[in-house]
Amino acid sequence: GDFTAPDRLRSLVSRLTDNGKNNHRFENISLLNTSKWILAGGFPSDCLRFYGYPSADPVYVFIVEENDFKLPHLHVRTPSGGHNSEILDLALKALLDELKPALRKHGKLIFDADTTFRAAFFKLQREGAPFETLYSGDFIPFYMNEGQKREILEKEFTAPDGYEIGKVNVLKDYEFIHRMWPFANFAVDLVTRERLENLPSVCVRDANGDLASWELTHSIGAVTHLFTVEKHRGKGLGVLAENLQAQKLVRQGLHVFKYVVTTNVDVVRGTDRHPLWSRWKALDDDVNDNINQDGKEIMWSFNGFKYTEQ
Repeated sequence: GDFTAPDRLRSLVSRLTDNGKNNHRFENISLLNTSKWILAGGFPSDCLRFYGYPSADPVYVFIVEENDFKLPHLHVRTPSGGHNSEILDLALKALLDELKPALRKHGKLIFDADTTFRAAFFKLQREGAPFETLYSGDFIPFYMNEGQKREILEKEFTAPDGYEIGKVNVLKDYEFIHRMWPFANFAVDLVTRERLENLPSVCVRDANGDLASWELTHSIGAVTHLFTVEKHRGKGLGVLAENLQAQKLVRQGLHVFKYVVTTNVDVVRGTDRHPLWSRWKALDDDVNDNINQDGKEIMWSFNGFKYTEQ
């Protein structure tokens, strides 16, 4: 069912978070960030839809971003109680039917989801679903828990000598920022421009006023596209940009989370060492503020496909 209408979206969020008691749980924070934007009537309300399956009491929730210049991007919420393979298969088939017009128009599909969902998609692909894999990568999900969010608000960050904290000049900078994005081939530069114009971002500039480091916010609510220009690396600018971005999100009442590709070993290690980041673990309990060292770490994935149906 479509839960994009404000009343249905509020009801869905309330149900999945147990009236806000589970707002801190990782599986809910993309839904919370995006629904906050949508219910406020702002971006990305013209290109984001929320679907749940089954309609009466959704186990699976899909956030779908798509418009005339955006490929359909599917974000899949991991069920709090764990996956149900039978319902998952039915939900996936129903969603792909719903997306068929968009798939025909764009010829591609992007989705980010845990690796259990990806395995179900690959199974459907092996059974004849008309998709050709263009990219599939494993990512580690990180987030800031409630204590970490409080702590980062208490900190003051400054730029090293020769640099200054600045603002992105959207019209001047967006094309360059887009070109530096590793996944730029899955989106036109207007996508980056739109995010910069409407969602939180930060940058650090060098003494000449040129961009040295930056971070954006994705339409699914995550911080994204952290990048430092090569000649400025090794000076802590990326960490600075990410800390500033996190502060900005927390001050706006948003959750802070990101996905780091496993092949980016330095960033994975740095985030693991950082006292203000946590890894998402399954079966976390509320008493430990969503950190349970005995829990099973969740692996995330980003995936791109060509739609091949004639």
